[in-house]
Amino acid sequence: MNSRHRVIGGAAAAVLTVLALGGCGTSQSSWIADKYSRAGAGTYRSPKSPPIVAGEINRKFKSIDRVDDMALRGAAGGIFLRYPKLVVGVLPDGTGSRITVDQPRGGYNRYYSHVGGRWASPGTNGWTSGGIASFRGGGPGSGK
Repeated sequence: MNSRHRVIGGAAAAVLTVLALGGCGTSQSSWIADKYSRAGAGTYRSPKSPPIVAGEINRKFKSIDRVDDMALRGAAGGIFLRYPKLVVGVLPDGTGSRITVDQPRGGYNRYYSHVGGRWASPGTNGWTSGGIASFRGGGPGSGK
């Protein structure tokens, strides 16, 4: 195999890797928008119950953390999935579910009464994959 074929073969392997990972790289928000009925900006509906919907989302995209307070709060509760760059709320809506998709700070603030004792406030860049507040560096004296 000459060097040109190796380069082409390597490029083809890289493209295949990107395509294979593309399904994993699909954003949570676009996947939710495709799977569930849009009800408004960042809000979707499903005829399925919150535990089923949250399970579908979490199987597709493993969350950093999950808070489920439905057993404690009933119809006033919900299931909340935390991702590095999103908060997904799955709430009872009649016999189905209302699904909300928020940026970290907005979702944390919206659902603080549910997640405030469990999740730390997100940083300016959301949370890390381990759930710790993520900060984009900066400012004087930051050592840059």
